[in-house]
Amino acid sequence: MVAKLAIAGLGNCAAVFLQGLDFYSKSNTKDLWHPEVAGLSPREISIVAAFDIDSRKVGKQISEAAFASPNVAKRYHTIRQGHVRVAPGVSRGDLPPHLRGMRIQKTDSARVCKTLEESGAEIFVNLVSSGSDVSSTEYAKVALQAGCAFVNCTPTLIANNNRLMATFQKAKVPLIGDDLMSQFGGTAFHKGLLGLMVRRGIKISKSYQLDVGGGSETLNTIDETIKMAKRRLKTTSVASEVPYSFETVAGTTDYVDYMGNERTSYFWFEASGFMNSGLSIDVYMRSSDGANAGNILLDVIRATHGVMKSGKPNKTNEVCAYGFKSPPKPMRLDEALTRFSDLYIN
Repeated sequence: MVAKLAIAGLGNCAAVFLQGLDFYSKSNTKDLWHPEVAGLSPREISIVAAFDIDSRKVGKQISEAAFASPNVAKRYHTIRQGHVRVAPGVSRGDLPPHLRGMRIQKTDSARVCKTLEESGAEIFVNLVSSGSDVSSTEYAKVALQAGCAFVNCTPTLIANNNRLMATFQKAKVPLIGDDLMSQFGGTAFHKGLLGLMVRRGIKISKSYQLDVGGGSETLNTIDETIKMAKRRLKTTSVASEVPYSFETVAGTTDYVDYMGNERTSYFWFEASGFMNSGLSIDVYMRSSDGANAGNILLDVIRATHGVMKSGKPNKTNEVCAYGFKSPPKPMRLDEALTRFSDLYIN
């Protein structure tokens, strides 16, 4: 049994994911969080198609495109599965900031659909840049037309679009999303610490999370419109961990080019305990965006394949809540992990 995968957007996240997929397909998976999900190991995932609009990547094999400019992801491993060439993707006039003024290569939706059908792709993963909302929606419609499950890793509200979700459900094709949550990134850490405080009876009054990073994803996110949209999503995700109202803000504050694919996150919490005793927490964390997403993306893809083979293609809540910041039906971090594990972890 092999899960056939297509990817839209060969950015830093895709670059590290492709390295990890190749590495764990040929090496011991003992340090992988979940060696098997829904009965699949990494070696049972095959990349059959890839799309991008950056002329520096289109036409190249994925093993080469993964490291083409402007990608700055770390080279952890040499990708040996590179026979798939990057095809032109779709663009609906919503170019991300890092590509404005650059030469792009795009095609129409019909061509993308034909490529998906000819490749035999079963799952289409959307990893395009934040802010490409119209293009992301178009990719979702193309996936549906081609009969592919769609995994939306971007902040664009696709799985939360009731009309789109109803269309996917009617066609009995899984729709998964929105906004991929890293294994141990800022959102997961923020939610986890808030959840711990709630379980220990600490009354939270305020918190914030401020992120600074490099790479094109951070560069795109500091665009004012994209920044505020993503801040709303992250703040809502963080706040859902606490069963009462409190003041919180979470989002990217700045871009530093030489940080590459690295990210620093600053957290502050104000709370109180017994006799209204004060409690204040300051935390600094540094992580790598692409690598932090790899485990979760690998799990989500395998679980999506499990949903497809289960005979219940509309049963996607556990996958969405486990892997994404803005699932259609949010769950607490620990509840989402427990329910996902019960269904998909062997």
